[in-house]
Parts: sequence; C-alpha cells; structure tokens
Amino acid sequence: MDWNELRIVWTEEAPVYQQLANYFSARISSAELKEGDALPTETALCKTLGISRSTVRQAFQMLEDEGVIIRKKRVGTRVCKPKLKRNINNLYNFTTEMHALGLAPSSRLISFSTVHPPVKIAELLNLSSGDTTFRIERLRLADGEPLLLETAYIPTYICPALAKEQLNDSLYETIRECSGSSPMEATEIYEAVMLNKRDAELMKLRAGEPGFRVQRISKNTAGEIFEYCVELARGDRNKFQIVLKNSGIQYSRVL
Repeated sequence: MDWNELRIVWTEEAPVYQQLANYFSARISSAELKEGDALPTETALCKTLGISRSTVRQAFQMLEDEGVIIRKKRVGTRVCKPKLKRNINNLYNFTTEMHALGLAPSSRLISFSTVHPPVKIAELLNLSSGDTTFRIERLRLADGEPLLLETAYIPTYICPALAKEQLNDSLYETIRECSGSSPMEATEIYEAVMLNKRDAELMKLRAGEPGFRVQRISKNTAGEIFEYCVELARGDRNKFQIVLKNSGIQYSRVL
C-alpha cells in the first residue's frame, strides 16, 4: 500500500485523531490490512496529512488500546492478532469459552504430581497437615497458539483416581465426573506481571513481556474448596471484560 497516496476527508463530527484511528480500524476489520502489515510512520502521516505528531500518537494509542496494532522500537507499528476477550462475569471454563469464540482448545501437560502443598496453599484449600494435592501444570492453547499457563492444586480426596491421561480435556468436567460435584463459584485476583524467562518461553514470548497473573480459589456444589490455581495469561493476546451492576457482582480492590 502506497501511504504517500493516503487521503482522508476530515469532518467536524469527531476529533482528528479519532477519525484517523477509525480509518485504520476500518481497514483492519475489512482485512485490507492484515496481521503483520506495517502502518505508516508518525513522520510520514504528519507530512502526508498535514497533522501534528501528537494527533498521530493519540490515534495509534487508541488502536493499541483496542488491541489491533502493536508498536515496537526498531520494528514500527504493525497490525497484530486481535486480543481474546474473556468475560469474567461467570465461572470461567477455558474449554467452553474457546469453543464459544470459534477456536479449537487444547492442552499440553507440563507436569503432574502428588505433593504436600506449601503451607499457604494448604490453608487456602482448608487442608490439614499431611494432606496431599495433585499439582497440575498445563499450557492452554487455542488453535495451537499458547495463551495461558496454569498451575492448579486439587485435593486428592476430591478426585482420588485422577490420572494424567484425563488432563487433555476440561479439568472441571473431569472433576465433575470423578466427584459428582460441579464447580459453583470462584474468587479471582488479577495482577499485572512481567513474565520470567521460563514462563515466557513456554508461551513463545520473550522474558519481560507483560502478562496477567490470575489467582483463583474455587468451590463446588458440595461447598468444598476444590481448587487453588495460578494462571499466567499473555498480555498481548488477552483482555478481560466485567459488567458492573448495582447487585449481582461483588468486587473489591486488592493492593
């Protein structure tokens, strides 16, 4: 695409930066601009369109906030894969949600063992000294692309016959079949983190890339705490949505 031929007819209906963002957003949505395609530089846009650098930066910031472009030094501004929007108003199930997005979910088992959990985790699971849990670390993928790295602790009494061969499918469905109880509610805490070298490599990223750390404690219909899980989600491929209402959702700020 010859950006020197770029022409935009400005209107008075919206700020110039928003119109510029809308211009590129429409071309990304129509696939005229595809993943990996480069957008013009700030300098080129300023010269061609006769607008200020701050206007261009505001437009690019809007597009970056929408998750449709990525800006990197020495690489420039490029179209990226859209982020997956995770609805956190309901109890989360990776397999179900990926199917709903039209993606094929899969899992790669990193490790599976029976352990005496750390004291803090044992307390969160209401376990006594000497009780054991399954420790399950899995890489969760959508259409073959790594999205999440999960480490879950499941008390062995909940599902004593759990075997690693069962962990390619939905863990919640497997626990439901083993125990007869279904997941009912969960408490999650979200933090922004920088991924370490090992975790980043598993998700095909570089060390220091941003991500989300989600700590989840889940209860089943029998009133038992059946899971403690830490989930690392790629920052470049995930965004989270919550609908706040006067009732129905409880939330608090955790510092």
